[in-house]
Amino acid sequence: MQRVEMPKVRRPIDDGDWNMAYLFPDEVVAARERTGMVILPIATVEWHGPHLAMGCDNLLAHAFARRLAAEFRCPYHPPLFLGTERERNPDMLESLGFPRNAFIEGMDFPKLPIASAYFREEVFAQVMRDILNILLGRMRFRRVLIVNGHGADNQRAVLDRLCREFNAASPNGRRVIWVYPGFPRSLIAGAIGHAAAEESSMLAATWPGCVDLTRLPAEGKLKNTEYAIVDGDTFDRSPTPDHTLREAQDPRYHTNVQWGREQVEQAAREVVEDIRREWLLAP
Repeated sequence: MQRVEMPKVRRPIDDGDWNMAYLFPDEVVAARERTGMVILPIATVEWHGPHLAMGCDNLLAHAFARRLAAEFRCPYHPPLFLGTERERNPDMLESLGFPRNAFIEGMDFPKLPIASAYFREEVFAQVMRDILNILLGRMRFRRVLIVNGHGADNQRAVLDRLCREFNAASPNGRRVIWVYPGFPRSLIAGAIGHAAAEESSMLAATWPGCVDLTRLPAEGKLKNTEYAIVDGDTFDRSPTPDHTLREAQDPRYHTNVQWGREQVEQAAREVVEDIRREWLLAP
């Protein structure tokens, strides 16, 4: 019987994409033996204004995981579209321009045409615990770097709790760490908006086809309650008097692909440096 000859094709790994879904088993094993590390990008499907794809958070996590995996020459798990949210507290509701007694989860504002795919917190926690057990147990990786694209308070709390849980059980130091995608320390130290100029710039730099500013009105202020595009100061309880997006963070005027690319790259360099030091990985 004649053996089938397949044509030679260029594979994703040839272009530096270490997505585990594209790798053969022996490639995953070789990478695991080299660094012991796997990267796990996660974030929910969520409304990010009419101008950004609903996968914005996970797309940023995916791009960042791909960048880090190429640096470390380690696999990254196919992105998990997974995230959670909680109801807004009265002070935040007031800052956004809603009545203090409204019930609103995350960015699912009443006037929006579609909701986000938020998992219940307990479900999110259980799925995350299971995937970590799979990666560290059954697949025998020694380290998991979670790239978390969704910044909800309860999502961060779950990840912090799971990191403490898994790391406490390890005799050899921390084995689970989570980071944000594309946000350098200098940016995280300040107020970051939602679907505003910063995220729009980063998404335009990493997934250009997922940003379309023409879907926003050509002129006029963007009201928080109508568009769910919110600047960082509003999240810090310092809204504008009319509860509209500040001009300085308006994506229509300040989306900057080069700036977005620089932020993602700076954040990647910082994470690479931290992880090499934490896990003693050679350049």
